[in-house]
Amino acid sequence: MPPRKTTPADVPAQIDALDDKIQDLLIKRAALATSVTPAKQSQTLRRLAARHKGNLPLRALVSIWREIMAVAASPKRVVHVYAADRAGVFRDMARGLFGSSAPMESHLSATTIVTECSNDHEAFGIVPPPESDENARPWWSQLAPVGTRGPRIVAVLPLVGGKVDAYVIGSLDPEASGDDTTVCRVEAEEQVSPSRLQSLLKQAGLDARPVAVGRAAGMRQHLMEIPGFVASDDPRLGTLLESAAGAVRVSIVGGYANPLASEAAKP
Repeated sequence: MPPRKTTPADVPAQIDALDDKIQDLLIKRAALATSVTPAKQSQTLRRLAARHKGNLPLRALVSIWREIMAVAASPKRVVHVYAADRAGVFRDMARGLFGSSAPMESHLSATTIVTECSNDHEAFGIVPPPESDENARPWWSQLAPVGTRGPRIVAVLPLVGGKVDAYVIGSLDPEASGDDTTVCRVEAEEQVSPSRLQSLLKQAGLDARPVAVGRAAGMRQHLMEIPGFVASDDPRLGTLLESAAGAVRVSIVGGYANPLASEAAKP
């Protein structure tokens, strides 16, 4: 006998059964969230994005998984959010990464957020992209190098496509996820021009992209991003310092898993 065709009357019962199954799986998945590192979380989202299809937007899928991953967070964690400009946008991005129930505090200064995160190693901050001002001390000049206590760049937002609208800081050392960007701060003496610095970086095998320029401690500071994962003991950094003959100092001040490239779901 051929199977009976589904009728409209069957659909509500099927939806209820499917909803129960989804809920049961979400409960099981959330129970495992505490054993997953940030790098593994990025790898998971990348894998899910690659297999995604249908009408559910990729951003919605990522949001669901970020809510699940937020279960692993410490209940004492506070997210400090920039609010001097586009406060609602920054809060929405914070919720998209840390979950809808994460405790948040608003601040009018990115420097204040760095300070708050320096005083609380469980805290995270959402700050605007760095800007160049050679006559000012930028917020990123206060970031802690990898391996030391303090906040550094750990992610960029949004997680899916588009230009970078915010940087995330926290007291985590970067981990390789397989598709990463490393962030470094280069301090150079006055005689080292930006073009000379780029030449030194290239000679050392570092394809660094300038992000912002500032000034602190009497030296010009450059925030740069390097494709891939670069450890603080990478020999190319030693080559750079040797070539600069003491006129340059370099610190790895974070890194992040690259955002998902596209929101378009596969048919």
